[in-house]
Amino acid sequence: MTPKDMPPITLHLGAHRTGTSSLQRLLNRERAGLEARGIALWSPKQTRAGLFTGLLGDPGRRTPKREIHAHRAAGRIAMRRRALAADGITRLIVSDENMLGGLRENLLMARIYPTVTARMARIGPALPGTDRVCLSIRSPDAWWTSTFAFLMSRGFAPPDRATLDAILRSRRGWRGVVEDLARAFPAARLTVWTHEEMAARPAAGFALLTGAPPPDGPVPHLQASLTAEDLRARLRDEGCMADLPELAGAYSPFTPDERAALRDAHAEDLAWLRGGADGLADFVTRRPEEAPPRDRKGLRDEGRNRSTGKMDAAGRG
Repeated sequence: MTPKDMPPITLHLGAHRTGTSSLQRLLNRERAGLEARGIALWSPKQTRAGLFTGLLGDPGRRTPKREIHAHRAAGRIAMRRRALAADGITRLIVSDENMLGGLRENLLMARIYPTVTARMARIGPALPGTDRVCLSIRSPDAWWTSTFAFLMSRGFAPPDRATLDAILRSRRGWRGVVEDLARAFPAARLTVWTHEEMAARPAAGFALLTGAPPPDGPVPHLQASLTAEDLRARLRDEGCMADLPELAGAYSPFTPDERAALRDAHAEDLAWLRGGADGLADFVTRRPEEAPPRDRKGLRDEGRNRSTGKMDAAGRG
């Protein structure tokens, strides 16, 4: 059985701190309904339970044992996809933000997902037939703030001045991540949306991934950042007495000028996406005039409106 005979893959890469956990909870809740439509789901419950052993983790750690694990993972994945095809599954959604990298790595390197290329070079060969890649992005000032808050809730110290300065000096934004993913999956359709528009609407993200909205019902909202006071209490419990800057009760590590600089850089990335992203990605927005539909060659596609988020189970607009 060749990759063409196995269910094609929609790869949902997160990112972290962009409403991904809420969307994954909704996908898992509707798993039975998705399977009835011919769509299977592998979420972190599957990918982190041994299925992707050898594929995730630091891409720089290449040992013989890890290479064996990666080879075996590719075999396991192929066997399970064949079983899905035999059961009538016509599309597989793989959703795990850790495929992009880890938040600790971003913090240590003071850059947004700096190892995407190496990670996708390891994961991609194990997922032949990937024809859609989906990514949610967030303004870097808010994304880094949320990342710091999340890591502090897990025992990390607040970022020091050197870390903040390194982030401000870094020129890597979400455009770099999108370009890395487009190079890694040149035959796939890359779809990008923003946390600011979609985090409060997990049902819209569900529709983008699956081709139809979920049944009516409560939509989960998970992993919200702690308030500045809650973070202080958590740090005190860990023996850290550092004070935290705040704005209107929320943790705020950047000065107003620093936030403005990060937002200006992000505005350039958004303008690039709205302008067609050099034909590399579809930018999903509720404002269709800001996201002219284009194909991967950069040509205007009048037959599709990618701002609607309406797609079929095969990922076609």
